[in-house]
Amino acid sequence: MGEFVGIDPLGAEKLIRQMEAGKDVLANARPGLEAAIAEAGAEWAGREGVAPMHRTWWFFHESQQDLKWRIDIIKRIVPTQQKGMLTGTFPFSSATEATEAAKRDAGAITAALNYHDQFLSGPSWAGVEKALAALKGRIDDPSYSGALLTALGPTTFQKLMRDWMNTEAAGTRRGLTPDTLKRAGESSPGLLARAFATAESSGRLGNEWQKMIETAPSDILSSLVALAPQSGTFLNRVATNLLTRSPNSDAFPTDPNWNLHNLAKAYEANPEAFRRLLVEHPNEAGVMLDAYTIRSLGVPAYEETLARALHGALKPGAGADDMRERAWITVINSIGAEHTLWVGGGIGTFADSPISRVLAQDITPILDKLARGQAVRNSPDVPFLEPRAPWDKLDPTVSARFLGALMQDSRAADTLMKAGTDYMKQLDMGRFHPFDPSHYGREAHVKLAERTGALTNLLLAGSTYAEWSDDEYADHLAGFLLMPVDFISNKYLPVNGALASTVKDKGLDDVKDVMKDLITDYLDKKTPDTARSIASTLVNEQVEWLSRSLRENGQKALTASETAMMRDAMEGRIHDALLDALERRGG
Repeated sequence: MGEFVGIDPLGAEKLIRQMEAGKDVLANARPGLEAAIAEAGAEWAGREGVAPMHRTWWFFHESQQDLKWRIDIIKRIVPTQQKGMLTGTFPFSSATEATEAAKRDAGAITAALNYHDQFLSGPSWAGVEKALAALKGRIDDPSYSGALLTALGPTTFQKLMRDWMNTEAAGTRRGLTPDTLKRAGESSPGLLARAFATAESSGRLGNEWQKMIETAPSDILSSLVALAPQSGTFLNRVATNLLTRSPNSDAFPTDPNWNLHNLAKAYEANPEAFRRLLVEHPNEAGVMLDAYTIRSLGVPAYEETLARALHGALKPGAGADDMRERAWITVINSIGAEHTLWVGGGIGTFADSPISRVLAQDITPILDKLARGQAVRNSPDVPFLEPRAPWDKLDPTVSARFLGALMQDSRAADTLMKAGTDYMKQLDMGRFHPFDPSHYGREAHVKLAERTGALTNLLLAGSTYAEWSDDEYADHLAGFLLMPVDFISNKYLPVNGALASTVKDKGLDDVKDVMKDLITDYLDKKTPDTARSIASTLVNEQVEWLSRSLRENGQKALTASETAMMRDAMEGRIHDALLDALERRGG
């Protein structure tokens, strides 16, 4: 038994396609040839008629099946992305031999299980484990795994998983814990899960196995996808079924729920499937992201695992751009929904959230899409600001709530600040002067300024949902307000040398301190000024710092009318969001 095999999967697949083309030629020629032979009768000049053609067709067909079988096995026993020749030792020399062995092993397993059902003892269960041990070294063969599971059937398959849990993991009632899952992976459930992955991914299981998803207990399904890398299609079918079940659908709703943790673990290993779930099943994916789900599972590790799965699916460059962006929209709509418990909910704040931190870390490539959506709301008559599809359907109010949810974690808020700063640096608004003599230059400045102002607007709006101390709140608001001013100054305030740069930075720090004091005094009721007057004063501080710095650095000063225009522009882009932020916090 067994065979050492070397095969080039790409070359073999090409040969399979060529043989398929040959089969098509033979199939198309056969009816005409048979008709011609029948018409010619005894005068037919050929020797064997269509028999050689039939033999050739079957030779191609059987060769294709054998090559497909070999390709499936080599790809499973040699998990690599390399091209060219792959080698490995196959457990069987043919698919027929694999199928016969699977039937014998299935019979032995069934007999051992029946014996165990009579005695329910340690020795009787050891007999089941011994029978299942025959699967080792064989389950990478799709013909073997397919025939084995077909012979066992879904009911016996589930019983084997359940009896192991009852025998080896008593008391684990809502999904396997990490320690138990590790033991299961090294025992018979791991072998059964790998056999299922081999058979299902190669299309060797019937409809009754797909129906099993609808009826199998949650812990069996979650263990199945966590113990072995299943196909993305099967994983998503399991997920959509589990995530639509009632939270109390099992018999032990008060126990820690490891089922969703194990599902998230499976998605951590399969980011492509997770992207597809986010895009194609936003409602079900929203259950995984729901604040109540996260806090009520009783499994703190779930949030960390889900954060890693989200990072794999959403990080810059992961998968196709359009799929990744559509997955982002599902996340934003879920976390930033109107009645989301991520912000202002009674279950506590997300002040220490790995999910917030990883989303803030990965968000940079989509900031422009969010900013454009807000910019269109701010200035609907300015052309060429609209985000392209599918971002044009995203509500900026939802985006603001989403950012506010992330900002409840102080580290995520700092990361968002840096991401916003990097975004404005990338736009380089200072490339164009607001009073450029050319029409093009002025228009270009307005469009870039609208986008930077819009992002500031979103961050200000989001800050109303963040639960910071007054000092943190004042510091972040001042930082948000200075982001566009800082990068305007990069163009208009060229500096030479470390000293000059330090002086410029100190100037920004000084004006930030002034802004913080204004905000803090307002929050602490140390001033009679209203939120509206404080907002106007903060905008004035922005423009006055810019004008003063121009003069101090020997640049051409803004005229009075230019200063007024700059002030009006800045106020128009951020004033409403700033006023709302101050009123909500101060009120």
